[in-house]
Amino acid sequence: NDAVLCGKYISPLPSLAQDNDPQANTRQRYVIGATHEFKSTPLTSTEVTEELRSRTYELAPNLWDEAVVDKITTGVRMQSNRGAFGRMPIIGQYNSDAAESELNHEHMWLFTGLSSRGLIYHAVFGRWLANAVLHDNETLLQNEFKEFDWWRRKQKK
Repeated sequence: NDAVLCGKYISPLPSLAQDNDPQANTRQRYVIGATHEFKSTPLTSTEVTEELRSRTYELAPNLWDEAVVDKITTGVRMQSNRGAFGRMPIIGQYNSDAAESELNHEHMWLFTGLSSRGLIYHAVFGRWLANAVLHDNETLLQNEFKEFDWWRRKQKK
């Protein structure tokens, strides 16, 4: 039940044990990833499966030979801009201009884009963000990190 991480990953998932399914504990589930796409058109499910198989088969051939693909999920990695202080996070309260947008929520806050510096700075920015969220006051972020809303100012240009 160890995870393998090396630009591609295979990691065990918790059991889906349910009282009405005694076989659930015997079925081990894994998450396998990831593809890295820089295209305008996403890969099809078949293409994703084949790419992941080609990248991870050597790590766990038994999974590919015996297992069944249950689902495929997608995500987007946010990339922040490099400034005078290196990569700065995307942090702050999000307010969509589109009233009908699914992303329009009065209490939505963002915290992403730390890149590799996240290992160093996540706790500092996390504390500042938590304080701002608890007080529902984004100005508290500005008091700690003057350029915190660089991403918002760039978005308006």
